[in-house]
Formats: sequence, structure tokens, C-alpha cells
Amino acid sequence: MTEWYSKSLGHGASVYHRLKILDELRLLLCPVDECPYRLMLDAATAETFVYFPAEQAEIALAFGALACPPPDENADRLVDLQYRPVIITDNTRELLQPTPLSPS
Repeated sequence: MTEWYSKSLGHGASVYHRLKILDELRLLLCPVDECPYRLMLDAATAETFVYFPAEQAEIALAFGALACPPPDENADRLVDLQYRPVIITDNTRELLQPTPLSPS
């Protein structure tokens, strides 16, 4: 069995805040990886989890994820949200730069 890592992102709106933090971390540690993690929804509890494969241990541990079995072992409860972060290229890097606020 291959080791995976997981961490709960919680429920509702808090998921988006934690996902933003995770994406910022991804930009620092593995900007060219197409999809370094999987987002899964527990159908029984509506809790969102992020799963990292073993080869993404660096970002997993930096995000505070813990070792776990592969998410496919709970396929009857977990729904893959098919979330795919933006792939960083020269063009997308420009688009993702924060825009300075101008005085109103």
C-alpha cells in the first residue's frame, strides 16, 4: 500500500479559505505540478478533505497533513471533487499576480 497524506479542510465557507492557503503553498513548493493533490468530499458528513500522494510529501507535510491510506479505499463514501488548480506558466503567473489597489 502506498502512503498518502490527508487533512480536513472543514465544512462550508472555511474550505475556500483553507484552499486558498493551500494554493499559495503549492505556488511556492510545486508550481509546475499539474495536480499535486485531490479534493474529496465525504458524502456522509459533507466534510472536505485534501489528499496528497506519497510523491507530494513535501507540500503535504508543510500543509500539516498526516499519513493515511489511499482515498480509493473509502470510495463508497468519498466523492472526488475533480478540482484542478491552475497550472503556472508565464502567462498565468502574470494573471495571478495581485493587483495593487488604487485610492478611490
